[in-house]
Amino acid sequence: MCQISCNAFKTLQVSLFKNRNTRSGTTTIITIKPTGIKTITMGINTYEVMYIQARDNYPYNVDECIEKLQYVIAADDEHAGAHYLMGRIYEEQLEDYKQAEYYYRMTLYLNREHLPVYYQYANMLILRNRLDEALVIINAGLKASGADIAQLAYLQGLLYERYEMFSTAIGYYKDAQRSCLETSYLNAMDDHIKRVKAKIALNKKSKKKESKKEKVS
Repeated sequence: MCQISCNAFKTLQVSLFKNRNTRSGTTTIITIKPTGIKTITMGINTYEVMYIQARDNYPYNVDECIEKLQYVIAADDEHAGAHYLMGRIYEEQLEDYKQAEYYYRMTLYLNREHLPVYYQYANMLILRNRLDEALVIINAGLKASGADIAQLAYLQGLLYERYEMFSTAIGYYKDAQRSCLETSYLNAMDDHIKRVKAKIALNKKSKKKESKKEKVS
């Protein structure tokens, strides 16, 4: 028997693992108080640990990352983070955009608050010239709690640059600058604005050449 004063108690932590079939690990906290012993069970599932390891491995060790993600999705097919990261692998490593889109859509279906998927999915659609669809994803992202407004404004700028609506694009790049919290991001938006202004200048030169040809003819 342990004798404990009324003014103090001890907390013991014991790490326990359940049967391997459960694929999970827990931490049991035993709190000893004057009134008795209270046991609280809490912890992180093994497949959550695997997901963290997969995320840390990407993109440095893609093979191991895929292996861990397959394990996670097999254990929990509603794990939004695992689906999102698998989508990135299909997009960035395998260039399988159809499969990447499947995983991005699954991520949104499972958890609309998984914010990185809005930026990644919209960017992929813009680069694939699926601009109307990208705009839908961006607008959905703007409604999500805690969304990075600067990143979404940047994507809107990129989208309208693809539309060749250059003045609108510059406006969104400036919005991104106003919303960002990093100097490097601010400078990156300056580079985008310079590029768009250069395109505007090229368009003006082209129009002048065309008007001269029309006068000559």
